[in-house]
Amino acid sequence: MTNTTQVFKVAGITTHGDSTKVRFTDDMVRRIKQFTKGGASRVDLVELPTAMTKVEALTYLKSHADFQSPGDQATIIDSLTDRAVVVKTPKAAKAPKVVKVTKTKPSLDAIKARAKKVTVEAVTETPVVA
Repeated sequence: MTNTTQVFKVAGITTHGDSTKVRFTDDMVRRIKQFTKGGASRVDLVELPTAMTKVEALTYLKSHADFQSPGDQATIIDSLTDRAVVVKTPKAAKAPKVVKVTKTKPSLDAIKARAKKVTVEAVTETPVVA
């Protein structure tokens, strides 16, 4: 699960090979250098009006003029869908498991195999007085 409280100042779309992804960062210059050095064919990053979470930034990018192409909109919607908060319904409580305990009678061999109790008597010494 992603950290929903982390905020970013820059967001955009990059393409590396056939992989197009939405990217988030706080340092635009550093990330542009990283992507171009790594061989990205497209790096479109924009500064966000305020620091935003990923979902807020995706909503902003969806309406931004630079990302209105059908491919960009599909990428943004896919990212929004991936990050959508899924509310899980609680599962019904399971019935407790019933365990039957059966008593077995010990065999004579089992009784004989048990260790015999050993009693130890305490030995006390009396001091010798000279």
